[in-house]
Amino acid sequence: MFGIGFEHLIVIMIVALLVVGPNKLPDVARALGRGYAEFKRTMDELKSTMDQDDTVRGLKEEFRSAQREVNMRKHLSKNLIFDQGTAIKTSVYDEPKKSFEAALANDGEQTPETGPGEVEKTDARGPAEAGTEVEEKV
Repeated sequence: MFGIGFEHLIVIMIVALLVVGPNKLPDVARALGRGYAEFKRTMDELKSTMDQDDTVRGLKEEFRSAQREVNMRKHLSKNLIFDQGTAIKTSVYDEPKKSFEAALANDGEQTPETGPGEVEKTDARGPAEAGTEVEEKV
């Protein structure tokens, strides 16, 4: 049991019989048995509580890990949506705007017949045909 041999147990019983007396020995033995049973029940409850604490601790860690993963995926998806939105804005808004601005800049450039900042005047037939009529009238 606790490293106590049979001889030691007999010695303990004899000392208990002498100290307590033969009339009260059964009551003392019952009280010790109940105390031991209560101690064992309390230890089992403590072990169960510790096991539950370990289980709860493990579940909490799994929950935190899942939360971190969800937050990471949330941020990644926000970044992906932002990047895609930026790409769409670039292709739908910025590129046509740059093309339009480049076309305006090309139209406003100086040509040999016009002065700086002047735009060549043409009619619906185009600049080559309009220039021939001017020469004929002169």
